[in-house]
Amino acid sequence: MNKAQTDSATKTPPTPDEERAADLCVLSELVEIQMSIARATQQEALQAPQPGVDYGQRIATIARSVRLTLLLKRKLADERAERRKAAAKREAAQEDFHDLRVKLAMMAAAYEASKDNEEIARRVTEVREQLERPEVAELIEASRAPVAVAALCRRWGLPVRVERWLEMADEAMEQLGFLPDDDDPPADPPKPRPASGRKPKPPDTG
Repeated sequence: MNKAQTDSATKTPPTPDEERAADLCVLSELVEIQMSIARATQQEALQAPQPGVDYGQRIATIARSVRLTLLLKRKLADERAERRKAAAKREAAQEDFHDLRVKLAMMAAAYEASKDNEEIARRVTEVREQLERPEVAELIEASRAPVAVAALCRRWGLPVRVERWLEMADEAMEQLGFLPDDDDPPADPPKPRPASGRKPKPPDTG
């Protein structure tokens, strides 16, 4: 594999916001192209009109195309602003319920790391008790959520899958009404877990 193929394989896919920013740039370029055509048409009409050419109709067609492009550009810009506003609202809610978010993430880690019902009960009880300790509360309060979750996972021998545990915590907080719904549909819908009857529902953290 050459360097170009390696760079292509490791390139991070753009975020939805980056894709919209790129779309806005394309639309801006398209408007400029259309205006250049309009100016060229006007110059031809004034300086060297061609027989049988309806310059009024040509200009009207270009103007209609420009209007539609500008409307689309404005729509994308408004959607981008709304998504940013929703993301800021969600981040603010995550900060407001920082303590609960970290605790739910740790409970999710304990649940997912268990192999059977007995281990679930043991791990969840242990984590719940540990979360009530003053030094743990201080760590959670003083650290950003990913840092706190990673540190506690290492301390308690749980898998350090920080993003996954925080995603599960956010899903729980959405269901409980603490977080606004995420309007962006997931790129790949989560696959249902096979019905093995191995685990009950995660326990309520109280």
